[in-house]
Amino acid sequence: MALFVLYAVLKRQLSPHRIQLNLTFYLFLILFGAASVSDAITHNYLIVTADAGLFVLGSLISAVLFGYLRTLSYRLWIDKTGTVMRQGNWETIVLWIVGLFIHSLASLSWHGSNATILLYLGITLLVQRGLVWIRAKRQYPEAMANTVTLNENRHVEREQRRQRRREERITRHNNA
Repeated sequence: MALFVLYAVLKRQLSPHRIQLNLTFYLFLILFGAASVSDAITHNYLIVTADAGLFVLGSLISAVLFGYLRTLSYRLWIDKTGTVMRQGNWETIVLWIVGLFIHSLASLSWHGSNATILLYLGITLLVQRGLVWIRAKRQYPEAMANTVTLNENRHVEREQRRQRRREERITRHNNA
């Protein structure tokens, strides 16, 4: 699961995307990661020792720090529709590799497993998304208002399409 998430994240980091503040996926990763850690503790795959607090603090600092640094590596611009866009680059990928290497090394040396990786990914992505949003709002305040409106309209249009499809299915079912 973690490798799939990592692949999807790295692929998205390098392609241009409209900025949006949808945190649902990251909160899901954090909850799923916390459940994974809890399960590892329950089944004694992860043994809590006196050094656990240091690992948790270090991991949290690392997640926040690398999320912040990746934010700085992003290129932000306004496209021809007036939408604020974002795109990572090779520096973004290097920061991902270094951050994950440090987390994995600390994780393996402390408890010999990678049970905390989803939690780390969720936190670092949440920080990155939030800070990119803040940076874009500071750098392009007017264009961000347009971007928010476009995102909201996109959701309304999607819901309208779903509603039309539902109505078409009901009509087909009733006519059958």
